Amino acid sequence: MLEQYRRNYTEFNAAVLREHYLFGSGQKATLELARIYERFSDLFAPDRIEKLKQQLDETPAHFESERVSLRHLLSFAVEQFLEDAVNTLTEEISAHEAAATIEFAGRVMTFSEAIVALATAPDRATRQAIDHQRLAVIDAANDLRAERLRKLHEAAWSLGYESYTKLLEELRQLDYEKVWRVAAPLLGSTEALYVARLSETLQRDIGVRVEEARRSDYLHLIRLTRYDASFPASRLLDVYRQTMAGLGINVDAQRNIEIDSAIRPRKKPRAYCIPIVVPDEIKLMIRPAGGQADYKALLHEAGHAQHYGWTAAGLRPEFKYTGDYALTEAYAFLFHNLLADRAWLTEFLGFASSHEFIQSFMLVGLMRARRTIAKLGYEARLHAGEDFARAADDYAESLSEATKFKTSKTEYLSDTDEGLYVANYVRAWAFASQLRDYLQSRFGHRWWASPRAGNFLKEIWETGDRYTADEMAAQIGIGPIAFDLLIDEFNQALKG
Repeated sequence: MLEQYRRNYTEFNAAVLREHYLFGSGQKATLELARIYERFSDLFAPDRIEKLKQQLDETPAHFESERVSLRHLLSFAVEQFLEDAVNTLTEEISAHEAAATIEFAGRVMTFSEAIVALATAPDRATRQAIDHQRLAVIDAANDLRAERLRKLHEAAWSLGYESYTKLLEELRQLDYEKVWRVAAPLLGSTEALYVARLSETLQRDIGVRVEEARRSDYLHLIRLTRYDASFPASRLLDVYRQTMAGLGINVDAQRNIEIDSAIRPRKKPRAYCIPIVVPDEIKLMIRPAGGQADYKALLHEAGHAQHYGWTAAGLRPEFKYTGDYALTEAYAFLFHNLLADRAWLTEFLGFASSHEFIQSFMLVGLMRARRTIAKLGYEARLHAGEDFARAADDYAESLSEATKFKTSKTEYLSDTDEGLYVANYVRAWAFASQLRDYLQSRFGHRWWASPRAGNFLKEIWETGDRYTADEMAAQIGIGPIAFDLLIDEFNQALKG
């Protein structure tokens, strides 16, 4: 029974991920998931979920691999049951955003193009005008998002779980409250330096005080456009190719990893990796807009792509598609944080006088880390209740306080990821810092130029999603995942 289930599971994942790729890359005008879910509905029907639970309960503890396998399959079945309950709404929301246009100064833009324009526009008044229209598009679909969230909660209850959050905790063996408690000290420990450096940067780059900063300023500031000349678009793919070569990876020979950098009007502005068939067909999608943001996006997604591209072909499919996403996010953070490495910047970009850039880059990293931790607290509270008016206030207050950028209530649902995914980012920030420290200790500060380091990474990538981030940290010998090192890195970078 399980072998046929695995074959169908593999086919389903490839079909859904290909659909997301075609829509997200702008090659399809609509996202069509319902027909795929209908075709494979047996994979996540309630009776199938009960059978998987029963098999897991009946498998003895000493059959560890079999239990892990069943837990992965159960997680998949439950998550897709939830998604199936809302996929019509998912399609409707996606269609709304895909069809939306924003007009400014005589230019008509798609929703995706407007987000890029907002982030790259040098004039603050222009950014605010575009953001006003962007928020209007989001607001128009918030009733659909609220209905979608209620249906997700109802679907969790229908399976016998106390709540949506309890369902996630049981499936992923993760205590979200504990993750928050471990991560939250970063906010207080970095507050003083963060506010001081943010104040200086806002005055210098935008000409506003901290008290005046808005979310549209955040979206512009994180691109660090004042340093774009040091990150030429013409060098982007060469730098990626040379970086991987230092680790003994020949990207030109990797026929299984395709970089989609084409500009299409409806292509999503957010870079991402889609592992359609692991390890044989990996899509690394970016929408180049220039500067360090492109380098960071490409390197981040390369971390995902290399992880999935080196996953052992012989692994069970559930260890290729379903697991602890904090693990692959940590590999992504490991690579995008190369932009904070002075030796790497000098060698690959001739950017020797990079002290100011690195401090700015680390400030942006801290902006993101603080925002992510605040979102984890907010999203946990969001899923604990159904008072969406209060949730919107909570979102605006929590994110504004953590980042110091005034944040609108409007994005309180659109700015949340499925299944408390934000917890994966939070844990990945810390694990990536520990992994980088390990690589530097074992292979030298220039670990990215060591084929031995590349071999080590290939070895852990080969295991795909078999292990959780915590298990991988323990196997390497750097666990448990902790935030002390990350806090120290931020504070040291911002002191200089």
